[in-house]
Amino acid sequence: MKRLPSNADQALDLGEKGCGQLVMELMLAMRALEPGQTLLVTAYDPAAAGDIAAWCRMTGNTLLQTLSDSSSHQFLLQKGPNHTC
Repeated sequence: MKRLPSNADQALDLGEKGCGQLVMELMLAMRALEPGQTLLVTAYDPAAAGDIAAWCRMTGNTLLQTLSDSSSHQFLLQKGPNHTC
């Protein structure tokens, strides 16, 4: 898999965690960031792409980039100015 930029402010490996646990860990990781900072997320759950995209829309964060291969996905998220979680 081609990697997303490694200059993200933080990285989070969610492994095979599903929706509930994935969203909870994502929320906690984003809380530690300042608006504008980025989080590089790696996930192996096939539904992660939809879950993360929906979570970003609901919370005011931005999904900057997605990269997938047959077994994993990487997402570059940016904390929004009005992050609600």
